[in-house]
Amino acid sequence: MTRKTAYLSATLIVALCAFGTAPLFAEEDSADLFADSGSDTPATEGISNASAEPGSTAGGFTLKLSGSHKFDYRLPAYDDSWNYDSEMKSPAFKNDFGVEIQEGTLKIVSHWAVDALLSAQDNSTGQYGSWNDSTRIRPLENYVSWSPEGTGVRASFGYQIFAWGVADKVNPTDNLNPRDYTSSVIDPEKIPTLAADLLWYPTDALTIEGVFLPYEGADLWITDYAESVKDTIETTGTVTNNAIDYEPKNFVGGIKVSHRSDIGDFSASYLYDFDSYYSAEVSGTYGLVTKTGNIELERRRMHRFGADAKTTIGKYGLWLETCYSLTDRESGDDSIRHSKLDYVAGLDFNYGPNDSFYVNLQYIGSYIPGYDDDALDTARAYAGDYAYAESYMERTLANTIGAETEGMIHGCSANLKWELHDALITPQVKAVYYMPFNYDDSARKRYGSLAINPEIDLKPVDSFHIVAGAELHYSWVKPDGKDVELDTDTDKIGIYTPSNNVYLKVIYKWNYDLKK
Repeated sequence: MTRKTAYLSATLIVALCAFGTAPLFAEEDSADLFADSGSDTPATEGISNASAEPGSTAGGFTLKLSGSHKFDYRLPAYDDSWNYDSEMKSPAFKNDFGVEIQEGTLKIVSHWAVDALLSAQDNSTGQYGSWNDSTRIRPLENYVSWSPEGTGVRASFGYQIFAWGVADKVNPTDNLNPRDYTSSVIDPEKIPTLAADLLWYPTDALTIEGVFLPYEGADLWITDYAESVKDTIETTGTVTNNAIDYEPKNFVGGIKVSHRSDIGDFSASYLYDFDSYYSAEVSGTYGLVTKTGNIELERRRMHRFGADAKTTIGKYGLWLETCYSLTDRESGDDSIRHSKLDYVAGLDFNYGPNDSFYVNLQYIGSYIPGYDDDALDTARAYAGDYAYAESYMERTLANTIGAETEGMIHGCSANLKWELHDALITPQVKAVYYMPFNYDDSARKRYGSLAINPEIDLKPVDSFHIVAGAELHYSWVKPDGKDVELDTDTDKIGIYTPSNNVYLKVIYKWNYDLKK
């Protein structure tokens, strides 16, 4: 498998190690009762319409201007990859500008990102890239919402960011927004999606939400699927990437019902969605010398059934979130990925002087019913057994581009923060470790993977931060007959070892409110 293909399979890391440095831009408002204590609110946080009750601001006029500005310098921390060849390591200056207007029952939100990236030098001419090459303007949330007074209803239309689920960052039920995997693998930004959202509060304890997306959006990947498939199976045939047809039938729709009580909060959801990954239909002839055939890549329909619950017991916050993603795979069909169950259980609490120290612990897991961990027989596939070869190729691609490399994952995450001297100095450590089970270990055994993000935040004045830290990724394997070594080519976390870096960030945030 090439590193290019391994990058594609690595996107599952998002569900496993979303406790790295959180993105400054397009951050969702999770409305989490157990969020980190004492943290500043980013300029974009709190603008999501996923949880605010309608009619909370009745009458009058409010204008809010906000901004966030971040200088981000990263120094590569892996000797074999001493370069700025990806946005994850490239120095940049990123800005977010937002305008929010509320008048009576109407609200308008418009947020934009303006990024000034380090432009690489053209070695052939000795000139740097043009200003346009190094500047990127991106729309973030842009929508209008209406909350008719006395109805308990709020309707929102436009490009929105949703935040379903109650877990901290890792949310199996949160699938409405596509993600941008080109700038971060730990916590990728959500891409705002065009949607109509309707919230209804029939009682104080009950919320019903319906969401409609006219067209399914696509995640942004590091590389091209079709080219990576050719590298994976070394085919000389054609590989066609069949994007979802741009037509009304390819909508996405969902409903969520939430109930609040003195005991705790509970919600259940259903989403008529598309698979984020591709399935591969293979036809043709594969042999030891000749590898020809046609491969069709297609994103299939998927049904997602989710549930979550959260409560407090004393000083402890507790939560559980799970989602079962049902594919249309039939028995013996290797071209379509299996259905999958993802789940997260966690707790958090504050302690220490003035409860200024924070602990967040989560158990993260996934299970693929029916996953077959028997070794694939490469010799048989290339020796003229064409029926087996077709199944072999389809399953190989399901494993690589579909991130289906084991039948079960157990993992844990930690987020530890210590605010010292009234938050003048805040050390913090975020980490995740996972261990795969039920996989083919005949060629090598996998000893788990670790992503860790230590940092120190200095806040000399309000809204101004100087942050130093590191983003590190490791995976350990033991090939048959060899010693334990790092896997930097195939593991979901290990392939980001070349992107390890230490960083320095200088961040300033501001806002201005005008009320009449």
